[in-house]
Order: sequence, then C-alpha cells, then structure tokens
Amino acid sequence: MLRQRALSALMFVPPFLALTWLGGIAFNLCLLVVLVFAGFEFARMLKSGGYRVSFLLMMGAIVALVLLRMFASGWVEPMAWTIILALLGSYSLWQYEHGDDKAFISLGLQVLGVFYIGVLGSYGVSLNQSQPNGNLWLLVTIALVWLVDAGAYLIGSRFGKRKVTPKLSPKKSLEGLIGGTLTGLISGVLIGWVLLKPLPELGLLNGGVLGLLMGPTAFFGDALMSLIKRSLALKDTGSLIPGHGGVLDRLDSMLWAMAVGYYFFIIFYL
Repeated sequence: MLRQRALSALMFVPPFLALTWLGGIAFNLCLLVVLVFAGFEFARMLKSGGYRVSFLLMMGAIVALVLLRMFASGWVEPMAWTIILALLGSYSLWQYEHGDDKAFISLGLQVLGVFYIGVLGSYGVSLNQSQPNGNLWLLVTIALVWLVDAGAYLIGSRFGKRKVTPKLSPKKSLEGLIGGTLTGLISGVLIGWVLLKPLPELGLLNGGVLGLLMGPTAFFGDALMSLIKRSLALKDTGSLIPGHGGVLDRLDSMLWAMAVGYYFFIIFYL
C-alpha cells in the first residue's frame, strides 16, 4: 500500500506543482478538470447512499462557478447561485412528486456538494489570479497542506495515543494534529526563507503563520470529508488514484486550504 501511494504521488504531484508554478489559464483549466472529477465522485457517493441526484446539474453548477470565478466578478456569482438553487430545487420538487420521499435531503446534499467543491475549489482560481505572485502564493499553500498531512501522518502513526475523533476517525490523534501543525509552522518559515527573493511579501513571519494555520485547516477538511463518507457508509470517495482512493480523498484538506490561503493573502498583503 505504501509503495502504491508513493508511485501515485510521483505520477500526479510533480505535474500538478509544475502547473501551479506556471499559473495562468493552464492551472485554472487543470483545476477545473480535477474539480469535475471530484464533483462526479461526490454525486456518485450520494447515489450509492440511496439518494437521487442530478449528475448533469451538479457538474454544470461546479463548472459554472469555476468559470465565473475565472472570467466574471461582482453580482454575477450571486446570480449564478440563485439560478443553481432554483434548478436543483426544481429537480427535487419533480423527484418528490414522482415518489422520492428523500428529495429534500437530496437537495441539501447536492447543494453541499456544489458548495464544497465548486465554491471552495474556485478559491484556487482566485488565488492563482491574484496579483502580484498569486500563483506562487498558491504553490506555497498547496505545498504546506501536503507537508502538514505528511507530518501529521508520520508523527501520529509513531507517537499517536490520544484520539481526537475516536468515533469518526480512530486513527487521528492529538499528537498527529500537533505534529502536523508544527510541521506546517517550520515548513512555512523555511519556505518563506527560500522564497525571499521571488516572493519577498511572504517572508519568515507570514510563512510561519500561514503554515501554522494549515494544521487545523487540513485536519478540519479531512475530518469533515470523513463525516460525509461515514454517514454514507463509505471508506473512500472513489478509486481513481491507486493507494489514495478518490480525487476527493486527496482534495478534502486542499479545498479548505486554498480558501484560507486566499483570505490570508487578502488580509495580510493587500
């Protein structure tokens, strides 16, 4: 399993980091494709749990939200949300009239999926398009959340004793959470030092603070996705990535991290 995970990481991580470094439309389109796969997984999870969902509406909503974040601003996005809610609501009304007693729950779960993937994912576009050096900020954010996950896993598996969420995810320990957070802090300081010339606005202090934030952010994202999977009696969101599960299994922390990274950039830089 460990070897399989390592091979999958070597296959997917370098190209993704390279696209993040390049930034621009290339990264945005790559992210859009990844989010569509994630949305498909989410919809399939709901269907496996006995809920009727519209794959077309969910995928269309996610694509629309990401494209609007790429090319539009202001009042357009709230209008899009109004249309999305109206379409999903109409679909649920039709489903209820045709015998689906869980149509209301299905509506809420579909809205959750669109928000979770489309809205949180589109923060990657926002950060990538931020000036100056938005793509570098995004690269730092992604690198930090991966390092935090790795630190939490290594320290938690070696020293973990106190369970944080024993019912939801018994393997998650307080030691792993603290270890991941400290890994983020140290990594953030080091990255800030390495990128002093190309990204002077990050620096050691901001890098350390951003890394510190990634610890609880990554834990929350992973725990929330675990809650969704457990509620649907699933172990993984899919099987697309050997040794890792599905796309959403790899994105659960990153989606929230991109949102935190974007607002960190806005608050502490602009």
